[in-house]
Amino acid sequence: MAPTAGGFTVPPDALLRIAATRQRSCDLDLLHAALHSRRLVLFKALLARVGRELPPAARAAFDRDWRLLELAESPAPAAARRLLDYPAVGGWIVDALNAPGPDGLTAALHPLGGIAVGTALRTGARLDTVLPTAGGRLVLPGVGAQDARAARVRIRSGPHGTLLTPVGNSARSVFLRPDGRGAGAGWSCLAVLPGSAGRLDDLGTGHTPVPDAAPRPDRAAWLTRWRAAVALLASADPWRAAEVTRLVRSVVPMTPAGGGASSGTLRAAPWAVHTALPDTARRFAEVLVHELAHSKLAVLADLVALHHADGSAVHHVPWRKDPRPLDGVLQGTYAHLALADLWSRVAERPGATPAARHVARARREEYRAQVADALTVLLDSHQLTEHGVRFTVSMKQHLTSLGRGSNSPYALSDSLSGDGDVR
Repeated sequence: MAPTAGGFTVPPDALLRIAATRQRSCDLDLLHAALHSRRLVLFKALLARVGRELPPAARAAFDRDWRLLELAESPAPAAARRLLDYPAVGGWIVDALNAPGPDGLTAALHPLGGIAVGTALRTGARLDTVLPTAGGRLVLPGVGAQDARAARVRIRSGPHGTLLTPVGNSARSVFLRPDGRGAGAGWSCLAVLPGSAGRLDDLGTGHTPVPDAAPRPDRAAWLTRWRAAVALLASADPWRAAEVTRLVRSVVPMTPAGGGASSGTLRAAPWAVHTALPDTARRFAEVLVHELAHSKLAVLADLVALHHADGSAVHHVPWRKDPRPLDGVLQGTYAHLALADLWSRVAERPGATPAARHVARARREEYRAQVADALTVLLDSHQLTEHGVRFTVSMKQHLTSLGRGSNSPYALSDSLSGDGDVR
């Protein structure tokens, strides 16, 4: 029987293709539709909490911003959806839902006005309003940020762009084109990740702001390394390169805690890759493949229950020193299977030198051994659902097939993955 959730049916063959890490375009369409539906459910939950808890003054501000969002969406719902599905918007909604008490909720709702303005920029909606800044800074998630140096900014938007005028400081006015590029003092837009529709979200426009004292990432270094990583994937495994450029919506620079993971994925914000700057293009290519696998499984898990573990039981896995709950084992197994698949195609690349083939096969075998051990943990846990068993068996079948002479090219890494699970 095909698993069904939230009005979406996951065909059995789609479940098996996703398990093998190489889904079809129609499978991705299903995941994207499911993610958008989930986002609307979260917005509905947020409205319910606002109605129960928000004090009158804060409610008036929320109602203003909510009306702005409705106005911004109305001319072009499909264009609005693109921004509403941006990873940082999902993270923001979950943060707002989890904010402690009415005061925490009030503070967490501040970005909604900026989301509405960013949406209007995409749809060409006509807005004329005034929004408060946060410390003199107006943030448009997924678009950019204005150093307004004012407590409030007047917003006038229309089909040709948006004018941001700091109240009392009109010399810092900025006119934004629909693509987010702006003319005027104090405006910084997010950089496009070359060859994709994704963004380098290095300005703190997501739901986790960059501290004022934090050094700004070296944007040129990030974009150069992204470009090189995608080029390496394209020369190695064109399918994987196309997946990366289609699915990655944002790369969010992070500073790893001492000894902590150097990259990660937030369950509430799939298609965002949070990572410290990888030291080589090869390492960046691996990070992108690894974290995208986490995003795919995070979205799928909202559609299909793959296990019924409550997190109390933990298991040892080859890639972590600390024991992991079953969900972490499943996530890590899937991400490492994607890397084993990648290295298998590197190893069988036509024209590869014997030395390159030897290195790639060694990488593949290390990942295969890790995944094989973890698959045993999953299948012996007795905590997988019927669909979870089918998904895991499909992973096992794909692992067995690797190294049998697949016809695909090259990809790369300098070290085995030490990245974190989905949070």
